[in-house]
Amino acid sequence: MEIEKLTKMQIVLLTLLVSFVTSIATGIVTVTLMDQAPPAITQTLNRVVERTVERVVPDESNQGASVITKETTVIVKEEDLITDSIAKNSKSIVRIKSVAPEGAVGSLVGIGVIVSRSGLVVTDSSVLKGESEYIVETAGGDVFNASVIASDEESTLPIFLSIDTEGEEEIIFSPVALSSASSFKLGQTVLSLTGEQQTDVAIGIISGLITEDVVVDESIQTEATDTPEDEPTQETIKVLSVIKTSIDEKEVITGSPLIDMFGEVIGISTKDSLVGKTELFMPVSTIESAISKIINNQDFIETEDTKIDE
Repeated sequence: MEIEKLTKMQIVLLTLLVSFVTSIATGIVTVTLMDQAPPAITQTLNRVVERTVERVVPDESNQGASVITKETTVIVKEEDLITDSIAKNSKSIVRIKSVAPEGAVGSLVGIGVIVSRSGLVVTDSSVLKGESEYIVETAGGDVFNASVIASDEESTLPIFLSIDTEGEEEIIFSPVALSSASSFKLGQTVLSLTGEQQTDVAIGIISGLITEDVVVDESIQTEATDTPEDEPTQETIKVLSVIKTSIDEKEVITGSPLIDMFGEVIGISTKDSLVGKTELFMPVSTIESAISKIINNQDFIETEDTKIDE
């Protein structure tokens, strides 16, 4: 085919054909590259949030003020949510270190999370074993002595430290906000704050939710009275025990918190008996249950100081 002999109409049709083939090839290449990109990149979506803004405008007719309601659309990028979550929780992370001879700061043993303004720290039970005194270093570089105040023989339960501020000026710590969500979704974007010397961030998704059967007692109430009978009934329910993620276990230090996109802690890193290459996290429900026991059983922890932010 000689291009010089083509008519104007044939040239136009040829141009359209070449453009069509080029666009298809470009689309195929783009899809292929997106499939090969890391999940953290492909999940960068723009979220649209609609909110109502009310403004009071004085009425010139002296009949009062009128309220004008206007709906505005605010575009929130996932990147902004991630950076806000990091900034919100970075001050609540402490590095737990052993006590060297003569009271010097020893080596890092794990990460802890501040859960009260009085300095109550929670971490995984595998971090603290055999010793009762440790040293904690805050994100700001401050160093405090800390002692183990509560633990359990079962390795699946969290362990707590109390930061010693005796002799210091009144210090109010920044506790994390524990998630109030009753359930989590597979594929939900999460991030973990970790790092030996500085704050590092590991991003991934929830890849699995492991549950276990728990037997609970339920009291039977009669119709005549509201008092329960002597023999309660037992019911088996499923309780979330472990959160699996796509985060590489090598990127996370034990005790590091798992945070959702809105800056709420949904778990802490744990060393579970399960074998795998991705990190496992203890769910927030287990942590809240243990905190409640600490608040009720320890006299030196005031309820107001241990209030959990919601």
